[in-house]
Order: sequence, then structure tokens, then C-alpha cells
Amino acid sequence: MNLKFRRLNPIKLQLKLTILIMFLIVFSTGISSYFVSRFEFVRLEEKIESDLYNVAGIIADTPLIQKNLYEKNEQAIQQYVEHQLESLIDVEIITIADMEGIRFGHPNSDRLGERFVGGDELKVISEGAKYTSVATGTLGRSVRAFAPVYYQNEQVGFVMAAHLFDDVLLARRNVELNIIIYTLIGIVFGSMGAIVIAIIIKDNLLGLEPHEIVQLYREKNAMLKSLHEGILAIDDKGLITMMNDSAIKILGIKDTDVVGKHINLLFPTSKLLRVLETGVAEYDRGQKINGAHVMTNRVPVLEGNRIVGAIGTFRDRTEVVAMAEEITGVKQIIEALRANTHEFMNKLHVIMGLLEMGDDSSTKAYIIDLKESHDMIHEMVVEKIGNPMISALLLGKLNRAKEESVKLYLSEDSSFKQVDDRLGSQVVIIIIGNLIENAIEAIKRSNQSNGMVDVYLNDLGPEIIIQVTDNGVGIEASQISRIFRRGYSTKPGSNGIGLDIVNANVIRLGGKIEVDSEVGEGSTFTVTFPVEEI
Repeated sequence: MNLKFRRLNPIKLQLKLTILIMFLIVFSTGISSYFVSRFEFVRLEEKIESDLYNVAGIIADTPLIQKNLYEKNEQAIQQYVEHQLESLIDVEIITIADMEGIRFGHPNSDRLGERFVGGDELKVISEGAKYTSVATGTLGRSVRAFAPVYYQNEQVGFVMAAHLFDDVLLARRNVELNIIIYTLIGIVFGSMGAIVIAIIIKDNLLGLEPHEIVQLYREKNAMLKSLHEGILAIDDKGLITMMNDSAIKILGIKDTDVVGKHINLLFPTSKLLRVLETGVAEYDRGQKINGAHVMTNRVPVLEGNRIVGAIGTFRDRTEVVAMAEEITGVKQIIEALRANTHEFMNKLHVIMGLLEMGDDSSTKAYIIDLKESHDMIHEMVVEKIGNPMISALLLGKLNRAKEESVKLYLSEDSSFKQVDDRLGSQVVIIIIGNLIENAIEAIKRSNQSNGMVDVYLNDLGPEIIIQVTDNGVGIEASQISRIFRRGYSTKPGSNGIGLDIVNANVIRLGGKIEVDSEVGEGSTFTVTFPVEEI
């Protein structure tokens, strides 16, 4: 049974922020409300106890109560109690009793003459102490405050002022209700604020989600590392905000901690500040920075119509020229011309030497031999190769190989009469020139005296074939996949772009390139182009 799971869409950033902020608001408000309510409850209880304590103390110190309690004047005491209860708000019970606990004042006159109920009065009777307690009396559970009554320095009884516990609970509920109302109001306005903040943050992030920002960051880092161009960015104050590894390498910077420094301190000849001032982009400008000759492009960074920075991209000028020569095939033609010139000068020097020696017969024989050899090679190449530029390249490579004591052969069964316009002689020159040059270099590294390079060209069948074989050092199997990468080379001083350009042209034209190599035996590079797909 196959189970398929659909990946759930990630929660949007705006919703995440809203939920997070609302959670924080609810959590912090709830914690605050809890402690506020605790504080208010304690404050309420302390206030009630304090009020009761004060009322009980004031009544106990009243001379009227002291004298009448001493004289057991129940009527006078009861009238006083009833009068006080009418004027007091938070005191529902006032009880006045003698040392036996017999009531002489009570909210309910029917309870007069009865013994005090609750059991918490013993301390005020026995010790004459002032205190508060919670107990249940005839009117219900209440918070009580006790105070002793003295007459002529002798305790004659006590006063108890009380607040019914149900009323205390009601007051606490009112406090809770107010706190809940204000808490809900805070949560509502806080939630509205959370939504507004989330919208503002999302707008500031250009509407991007976190995973999109992370992806952009990763892509940016990957692009910066993959680029051979140096990249240097500054903000509107001229402070460096970014510099990639290629820029550090091209400019030869040792201290890589450049972010945050002013560009004039590190690169006084930089023209990025001019772009900041003018807002005009500059392209393909030659420049010297830190002693490096570069070709640079400079553009402003805009936010709306405001310039907020500038970015410069640049490449080593020498590398640009070398790449241009590789791409256009000019390098191969120049190498062929140089080799031809060198070979011609060598032969000319031999002729001049023979003439100076006065050996006319040897001179004539040498010239005739040169002519016959030249005619033979020229006839062989021209007969098999119809394109004059490719013929010139091969003749130049013959001389180049001779300079390196390498024998270069054009296979007898080769035939390359004309080049398809869609393929172009320039592409063929790039491919043949680079493959022959690499073969010669491979033989040079093998340090052998019988180096040979065999070139085979054929355009008679359904495929155009370009094949170059050498008996050089060969290539390890693990390295074959790397030789077509830009920058990879085993030749000292090489920029490693020759085979990369060859491979790019082959792929572009729908062809393929195969490598057959064995370490110590040599290599064969075979390039084929289906004629109908070119």
C-alpha cells in the first residue's frame, strides 16, 4: 500500500508574528493580572482588617462605652452600637461584651444577654490583646477585630468589629472583574497592535517569508562564491558592506576584515564614491586598484529615487584578454603565426650561416630540401583541409610541436574539405588548437624523447569527427570529470579555461566529447558533431 503525504504549507510570517506577539501579550498580561490581583486582594484584606481594627479601638476607647460597660448599662450600649452601624460602611457587626463574654451590644438586639459565639474572644479576655481573626458567629462567617475595654485601668470587657466574609468575597469578585475587564481591553488593543506590527515587519521584508529569505541568502552566497568576478559593495556613507572571495584574490588583500571600513581607506583609487554622487552607471572601465589592472563595472543601488549605495564588479584585465583570445580562437592563430615565424627565422639563420661560409652548393641543397619538404607538408595539409584558417593553424602547430621536439601527424585518412557555416571555422580552430596544445603539454610533462601527437579530422560521414591522440602522461580516471571545469589545470601559469571553452562549444552545438586515457600511456580526445544537428 502506497501512502502519500502532502507537505503542509508553512505558516506565513505575518501570522507567525501575530500569534507570537499575541501570545506574549496574553502571557505577560495574564502574569501581570495574577500578581496585580494578588496584590489587590492582600491590600483589600489589609484595608478591611485595618478599618475594623481602628473601629474596634476607637469604640473601646470611648468613655461612654467604658462607663456603661462597667455599669452593665445594656440600653445605652445598644443605642450606641446601632448608631455606629448606621454611619459605618464596611463594618456590618459591632459586638460589645463583658469579661464573661455576655453581649451588651449587638446588631441584633434579640441576641443581647447571650454569650459571645466564635471562640476567638478568649485571647482578648485573658490577655487584653488587640488582634484580628476569621471566625463564624451568629450572623455568619466574618473577619473580626478585637480590642479590650478598660475603665479606671481595669478591663471590663471587649469590643469586636466585624465584616461579613460574604461581603469580603463580593469585594474580591469586584476586584477580579475589574482586572479581567482591563486585561481583556489590553489584550484586544495589544492584538490590534500585534497585527499592525506584523504587517509593518512583513512590508519591511518586502513581503518575503523566512524560508524565502534564507533561500535568497544561500543563493546569494553560492553566486558570490561561484563568480570569478570580484564584487565590492558600499552603502551611502561609503562604508564597505560586502566583498566576495574573488575580489579579495584579485586585489591581493591580506586583511579580509574589510566590512564596515570606509572605501577610501582601503582603495583610494576606487571610483564608487563618484557613482554615489552622480548616480550614473559606468561600464567596462579600465582601472588600477591596489596595483591590479582590472576591467570594472560600477552601478548605483537605488531605493526608489534615492541612492543608497553602489556596487562594483571587476575582473583581472590579463585574464579578460586571455579569455577573449581563447573564446575567439585568436590565441590559437597567434600561436600558429609565432611558431611559423620562429621556424622561418631558424631556417633563415641556417641559410645566412651557409652563405657566410661560402658553401653555395650546401645552401642550394638546403633551400631545395626546404622547398620540397614545405611543398610536401603544404600539399598534404591543403589537400586534406579545405579551410585556409584551419590549414594555417595546423601548419603553425606542426612548427610549434617541432619546437618542443614533438612529432605531430595529420592522419592520412583525414578529410576536412569545408566547414559547415553553422559550425564555423572559429569553433573548429578553438577545439583543434586547444586539444593539440594540451597534447603537446602532456608530452612535455612525460619527459620522453619520442613524443607524438596524431590528429584525425573527418567530415565525410554522418558525424564530424575531431580526434587528437598523444602518448603523454595520461590522466587519472578520477580526474577526467574535472578537466573540463573552469579554472582546473595541471599546467603552471594556466588559467584553466581552454578545455572549459572547448566543452562549452561542443555542448552548445549538440556534440559530445569523449576522453580515453591511461596514466603513463597517453590520451585520446574525440569530439563528434552530428551533421544534421549542427
